[in-house]
Amino acid sequence: MKKRIICLFMAISMLLIVLPSPVHGDDLADALARQRELQERLNEINRQINEIKDNVQKLAAMRETHAERLNNVKEQIENLKIEIENTKLAIAEKQQELDEKQMELDYNIDQFARRLRTIYMSNDSNDMSVLLGSSSFSEFLVLGEYMRSISVRDTNLISDITDAKAEIAEMKKELEVSLIALEDLQAELDLKYEQLAALLREADSDLSQAKAMQHAREDESEEILKEIARQNEYIAQLMNQPSDIEYVGGYFTWPVPGFGWISSGYGMRILYGRENFHGGIDIAGRGIYGKSAIASNDGIVQKVIYGSTGYGYYVIVDHGGGYKTLYAHLSSIYVSEGDFLVQGTPVGAVGSTGNSTGPHLHFEIRIDGERVDPTSILQDRPSS
Repeated sequence: MKKRIICLFMAISMLLIVLPSPVHGDDLADALARQRELQERLNEINRQINEIKDNVQKLAAMRETHAERLNNVKEQIENLKIEIENTKLAIAEKQQELDEKQMELDYNIDQFARRLRTIYMSNDSNDMSVLLGSSSFSEFLVLGEYMRSISVRDTNLISDITDAKAEIAEMKKELEVSLIALEDLQAELDLKYEQLAALLREADSDLSQAKAMQHAREDESEEILKEIARQNEYIAQLMNQPSDIEYVGGYFTWPVPGFGWISSGYGMRILYGRENFHGGIDIAGRGIYGKSAIASNDGIVQKVIYGSTGYGYYVIVDHGGGYKTLYAHLSSIYVSEGDFLVQGTPVGAVGSTGNSTGPHLHFEIRIDGERVDPTSILQDRPSS
């Protein structure tokens, strides 16, 4: 181990003597600044998208309320139209009854008038002769009562018809009053229907505009994500420039002691519904948050980045010979750029910074700038 440390010191000394400041340093700083700028814009757009989504939900709920109220009023209007039609039919029936009673009344009055004219034309003497021609006093009384009853019957009949006619007319009048009230109510409901229809049209328009705005923001978010991906590739190219440090030798040990479960392996995978290339392995497990991620091999800390996107907090260690390791999504970082590390030295604490779905260590091994499957190189993997 002592010999390896001496070799590492010699390699660092050679690097400091031979190599000037990295020519891509400013480019990398600019690229990282651009990446932060893009992420901030993406965060703002995503915030707007969430607000718009909330607004869309509220508008959709409001639209459903208006539509439900409109349907209720429409149903009331339809029922009211049926009631109005039935009332009109009832009024027509009462009018027919009135017409029939009027005809009956006219007929009986006419018959009564005819009898009066007949009695008048007979000069009353005939009636008297009929009465005087009675064979007995009792027959005289009976005939007199009969003639009187004819007059009373006619009078009562006419009175009954007149009363019935008045009753029907009153019922008709009540129906006509009800009809006016129903028609007034229909006018109110028609107005309410138009108002609700206008509100529904307005809600449809607002909802359509909000959805269009949401789609526009989502399209913008897609473009920024593509730009971030391109920027990440550019940053990776800058970071993966060949190193002049000689390979330190030895082997690469597992970077999180005691945690051997790989939640996402190297290669193609589906992420957020899209096919995505995963250039490393994600090491996870219960209680992993805050555990130390250790240097997989001896090396020099090339980069320490406190990012809010992508890898979040991450460290790149140069092991010489084109070999580099990356430790990402750390919750804290224990090393600084230029530090030389012995295999097993804590680099930082496992966390969930950047684009992460939960506590884990994203670990990569790069050879001459190309990411390779770490499991083909790592040793000492603990049982998961």
